[in-house]
Amino acid sequence: MGFLFGPAPIRRTLPYLKNGSLLFRDRVKVMEVHYNMFWKSKTPDMSHIPYPQHDAHVGLREFYFWNIPQIQYMNPSVQIVRFLEMTPHPFIRCWLSDGKDVIFDCDSQSRETIEKRLVHVLGKTQQMIAHEEATNVTQTSDSNAAIFGVDRARFCMCEVPGQCPCPSVIKLPKSCRGKFTKQLKDDALKEEEEIIEGTKELESFEPPSIARERFFYS
Repeated sequence: MGFLFGPAPIRRTLPYLKNGSLLFRDRVKVMEVHYNMFWKSKTPDMSHIPYPQHDAHVGLREFYFWNIPQIQYMNPSVQIVRFLEMTPHPFIRCWLSDGKDVIFDCDSQSRETIEKRLVHVLGKTQQMIAHEEATNVTQTSDSNAAIFGVDRARFCMCEVPGQCPCPSVIKLPKSCRGKFTKQLKDDALKEEEEIIEGTKELESFEPPSIARERFFYS
């Protein structure tokens, strides 16, 4: 099988992918991972590393190798981008739906610490996950009478006793139709302005035709 080839093929197995702990909140849209791969330009005298005795990028490299497959599987709507050899310090940047970004400094941190920080700051809590699972089960249940539509007990809310019927079946009253209420309001304001300006006598004031039809002749 093809997925068994390559380094650490366990990363492509379904039990491993489902065992991830980072489930991003809905507002997280993009995740950037910035680190360096010093071994690509390795020299015998170790001059390719600024500080040979200390590699600050090893934690984020291991995080990308072991945890990113789980994150991709559990967050299919989040775009994950990797940038190599572009920064002296390793960090993760997450872009939110409102255009703001959150930066995590991963200098000299282990992959477990990086994962815990992401879960604590941008991950969903266990209460949120349990609530979403319960809500999804309730909404997809056929016994839920509050759901309307095709293949349900009721196709429309107007079939429930006491609800407003569909306008295509029974015509709505004029008080519930926007064009009549707007015309009634405009006529009343016009009459009021004429009375204030003195162009119309108060004794000769009559309710607008829409108001007479609605309140006096209905």
